[in-house]
Amino acid sequence: MADQQPLIRNRKKHKVYSLNSLLRKYPLNVEEDKDSLNKCLTVVDIISYGVGSTVGAGVFVSIGIAISQKAGPGTLLSFIFSALACLISAFCYSEFSTRIPVSGSAYTFAYVSLGEFAGWFIGWNLTLEYAISASAVARGWAGYFQEIFVIFGHEAPEWITGISINSFINISPLAPIIIVICTLILIFGVKDSARFNLIITIVNIVTILFFIITGSIYIDVKNWTPFLPFGMKGVFQGCSIIFFSYVGFDSVTTLAGEVKNPARDLPIGIVGTLVIATTLYIGVTLVLSGMVNYANVSTNSPLSTAFENIHMKWAAILIAIGTLTSLTASTLCSLLGQPRVYLQMAKDGLFFERFASVNQKTQTPVFGTIFTGVFASILAIVLDLDQLTNMISVGTLLAFTVVCAGVVIMRFRDEDGVEHSKIPSPLLLFVLFIFACLFGLSSSESWHYGIQIAFCVPMLAIMIGLCFKKQINIPTTFKCPFNPVVPCLGIIVNSYFIMHLSLDSLYRVLIWTAAGALIYFAYGIRHSKLNELDKNSTVETINDINEIDS
Repeated sequence: MADQQPLIRNRKKHKVYSLNSLLRKYPLNVEEDKDSLNKCLTVVDIISYGVGSTVGAGVFVSIGIAISQKAGPGTLLSFIFSALACLISAFCYSEFSTRIPVSGSAYTFAYVSLGEFAGWFIGWNLTLEYAISASAVARGWAGYFQEIFVIFGHEAPEWITGISINSFINISPLAPIIIVICTLILIFGVKDSARFNLIITIVNIVTILFFIITGSIYIDVKNWTPFLPFGMKGVFQGCSIIFFSYVGFDSVTTLAGEVKNPARDLPIGIVGTLVIATTLYIGVTLVLSGMVNYANVSTNSPLSTAFENIHMKWAAILIAIGTLTSLTASTLCSLLGQPRVYLQMAKDGLFFERFASVNQKTQTPVFGTIFTGVFASILAIVLDLDQLTNMISVGTLLAFTVVCAGVVIMRFRDEDGVEHSKIPSPLLLFVLFIFACLFGLSSSESWHYGIQIAFCVPMLAIMIGLCFKKQINIPTTFKCPFNPVVPCLGIIVNSYFIMHLSLDSLYRVLIWTAAGALIYFAYGIRHSKLNELDKNSTVETINDINEIDS
């Protein structure tokens, strides 16, 4: 017995900085604290938040850039292709959100399926989708405020148009105002903000329908020729631009901890949001490209300018005011999601404990909400819309990719989280991701078609191989259809879009990720709640050894 003591003392030492710490996975049966968040949201509230978050700067701002510079009237195809790509990810989000109905969204899904560092990586980069998305929408809001001056024949003052410092920094004093207003609304509680958001989302949809119905009267079908002025390459480049328009449909999963019936309502909310948004986008694209020749579409305020060009000032004013309302809803919903990701990360010990606090009266993460508002305000002041939207698209597509991979991986693991296979599915999916990126790069750089096809062969082989693997953990709630084919297609499409984004955006995301990694290794890995589980399992092993020895 005495001879075993040195061994036991060594076992008691738990190594925080180890490969096991990076790969350890959170237990599948994650549960929310019973008194943490107020479970008060219905399916109507969920769809309202989804539509409010999704149908914003994309349809009112990014669509102008896509039509005039990328795809022309063919932007219609860009929206359809992007919608199909998002629908694949939506099925995967729906399966995960009903399996794990907590507020962490893709962060929690990655933590459970791929491990702690992958979870941190996605959680940190979700900031690109939510907080920075709020900054981007606020810049669009300031741009449309400027348009009101133009409609009335006045030049907007510099504090509204923005003060250009250099090619990277453009100061916009007006942009943070809407962020501050939305932050104050969210502090009062999710139910009160839900009522406000429902009203403002209705105004948003009415504004878009007004443009579609009124604008359709002035369509000139000659403007639809040529339909693809930049070819199919322009259509796919347009996908990368207007993909920002779909950022937000997944934000409803951050509300999982506040939904009355998540197993039923979350899939309806996710898919319903996507269907409504796509329908509106297609209508706006057809009307806008029919009213104005693609080369003359405004990149700053395309919808209101279209009415100005046909001397309908009253309609332009209504669109501009409705757009300000719409962008307010988008800002509100973006600011809503980020604090709840921080909340779940802090509960897991990976982020600073202060972010786990919830106000007892309003049952909202007040500190996280205020921090997100301040952070988003600073970015909205100094960065322009184009720089922000590209970073958002990269962060969102990475989250979509990880969620698609996680859905496949979970099907092959038993209840203890162990996969009994000679070649683990995470390795196969990682190889699939690499070849998907190479395929996207070869397409964006117009490499020879033979090379592009060569990259498709191993992807097809991996998908076929996964289809022959036995699925042993099929959920009893919502199921992603045709798994693993649909999630694998999601990985390929999302990676393809990433490689069509600007190189500068990828560099910025790498720098952002490196900064996050420093926080994780300095704080998160040392304070992870799984450290306690690891220590407890070590103690149990020691006790078992002692019992055997005795």
